[in-house]
Amino acid sequence: MDSPQFNMNNPAVKRIMREVREFQRSKSSQCDAAPLEDNIFEWHFTIRGAEGTDFSGGIYHGRILLPAEYPMKPPNIVLLTPNGRFEV
Repeated sequence: MDSPQFNMNNPAVKRIMREVREFQRSKSSQCDAAPLEDNIFEWHFTIRGAEGTDFSGGIYHGRILLPAEYPMKPPNIVLLTPNGRFEV
């Protein structure tokens, strides 16, 4: 991801860009995540339900909202797929 519109001197931006590269190198068939093109502080993800659980066969979508103080403050994770267990 090439991001000239972001301040690459910002510690949060540096950390997020490093995490984007690490995540792209370690692709998984069980989950996928990526930041929005115009906002690296908002990611969208999908997770496959684990085999042998009530979630097996399901694909769950959510958002990860990173604060400007990341990684010193934790992200907010929002599950968008209704699944009967977690409130969306």
